[in-house]
Amino acid sequence: MVLYMSDTTDTVAVVSGDSVETLFRAHYARLVRALAVVAGSQEAAADAVQEAFVKAHLHWRRIQRYDDPVGWIRRVAINKLRDDHRRRGRKDRAVERLHGEFRADAVQWSDGTDVTALLAELPRQQRLAMALFYVSGLSVAEVASSLEISEGAVKFHLHQGRDRLRGVFAAHQEQQS
Repeated sequence: MVLYMSDTTDTVAVVSGDSVETLFRAHYARLVRALAVVAGSQEAAADAVQEAFVKAHLHWRRIQRYDDPVGWIRRVAINKLRDDHRRRGRKDRAVERLHGEFRADAVQWSDGTDVTALLAELPRQQRLAMALFYVSGLSVAEVASSLEISEGAVKFHLHQGRDRLRGVFAAHQEQQS
């Protein structure tokens, strides 16, 4: 293998007998710098380039015969960035859509009190137990199975949650008056 560097540019040419490791050492940093501008994140660019080199390593027997294996690696890294961007966009749109649907169907008591807001005041485990038991209508056994805790723990969380909600509800009612 022979590496030579042009005096006028920052390019490295690799001539026959390359290995993935050689290409990695010669091109990794440059690819990450270039793709960080596109991705807006050094970390995302580094992940994409690293994944591209891993794929190159897995398929090296075929890729080493390409005229431009670094071009192939670059293309794989760019595709990874595009896929991540699309995935993030789909996820953001889905979360926004679900959040809108959830808020539109917020659970309310007959007096108009937003149960969801009241439950948000509780610690996570109590909130889960209360929501599954009272809102979803699950039995204590089903809540225990869902949360992977004992039935006694569910009863404890329900008791604690009710006690806390009494205080929160009382304070909410005083604000309404």
